[in-house]
Amino acid sequence: MSLLGERVKHQVFGEGKIVSVTKNYVTVSFEIGEKVFVYPDAFEKFLTLVNQELSSKMEAYFKQREEQKPKQQGPEYKAEAKPEPKPEPKPKRKSTASPKKQKKARLRLNIAFKCNYCDGGKSEESIGFRGVCSDAMIDYNIETERHVWCSSAECPCKSYYDGKLTRAQLEDYLNQQGSGGFVCYESVMLRDWRAAAGIVQHGKNKGKPMRLMQVQPNSLAVLTTREPKTPESKRIIFAVFLVDDTYEGDNRDEGYVSAESEYRIELSMAEAKRLKFWNYYYNPNAPRLIKFGSGLHRYLSDLQAAQILRDIAAVKEGTKKEALAKKFFQHFCRTNRIEKDSLPEPDGALVRIRNKEQD
Repeated sequence: MSLLGERVKHQVFGEGKIVSVTKNYVTVSFEIGEKVFVYPDAFEKFLTLVNQELSSKMEAYFKQREEQKPKQQGPEYKAEAKPEPKPEPKPKRKSTASPKKQKKARLRLNIAFKCNYCDGGKSEESIGFRGVCSDAMIDYNIETERHVWCSSAECPCKSYYDGKLTRAQLEDYLNQQGSGGFVCYESVMLRDWRAAAGIVQHGKNKGKPMRLMQVQPNSLAVLTTREPKTPESKRIIFAVFLVDDTYEGDNRDEGYVSAESEYRIELSMAEAKRLKFWNYYYNPNAPRLIKFGSGLHRYLSDLQAAQILRDIAAVKEGTKKEALAKKFFQHFCRTNRIEKDSLPEPDGALVRIRNKEQD
C-alpha cells in the first residue's frame, strides 16, 4: 500500500505527515520536526493512519503476520493431558522423494552478533549500548567507519551530524517513553536485551531482511564489538543472554532474539577486554582467518558457548554478578548435557594462530 503523503496520529507528537517510506523505516513530519520510525512495526503501537481504509488494511496485515508466526514452546513445556489411543498403524510407504527434497530437523545453535560500538550510557560498570552515542563516537562511525546505517540519510544521528537536529532532539528519540522512535539497534541493545539479524547490505539481496535459521529458546546470544581504531582480532564479548523469545524472520521482517529472564550478563570494558571473541570462534573453511565480513552474525556450537560462559564466570569472580555468572554457566551445561568439569579449552582462530607460530 502507498503511504507517502498520508496523515498519521502519534500519542506524543500529535498529527503528522508521512514524508518518506523505505523497506524498514518511515519518516513522519510533525510540528516539532521529522521523526524516524521502524516500518511497519510503528503502525502496530505508535502510529495511527487517519485514512480509515488504509488503517483497516494495516490492521489486517498485522493480524495476518501474527497468525503466520511460528508458535514457540519452551523446553519446560509438558503435555498434561493423557494421549488419546493411537489408531492402527497403516503400512508404511517407501518415500519416493529424493534425499535433497526430504526435510531435515534443524540443529539448534547459539549465535554471536557483530555490533557497531556504541558508547551511549558508558560508565565504569557498563560498556555502553544504553543510549545515543557521544558526539565523538557519532563522528567516528560516520567519517571513519562509514557504517551503513550511521551514514544513512534516514538515521537520526546523520541528521544531527548534518546540523538538522539538535542534541536534545536526538536524545528525545530514546528518552520519550513509548514514542516508538528509533536511533539504532545498538543504542537500546542492553536496555531491551534484544538483537536483530539486520538487513543485507551488499550483493543482489541488498536491502532484504536477514533470517535467524537455527536459533531457538535456550540458545545463547553473544554480543560482540570492537573499540574504535582496533583490528578485528581485538573483537570483544561485552554481553550474553539466554534466548527466551525468537523470531526467524520472513521476506518483510528480519529475525530477532530477546530475553527477559535472569540469565543476562553484561561486562565492563575492563572485563570485556579479557574475552576476545576470536579465542572461541573460527571459520571451519579457514580456521586461522580472522574476518567477520559483511555478515552480522555467526553461529556457535554448545561447546563454544559453554567455554564463553565458563570464562565469564571466572571474570566475574569477586563481583556482584559472580553468583549469577556461575549459575548461568551451570544451567547452560545442565540443559545441554555438557560435563562442565571436562570442558575443553577454547580452540578459536587466535588460539590456532598462536599454536601455529609455536610449531
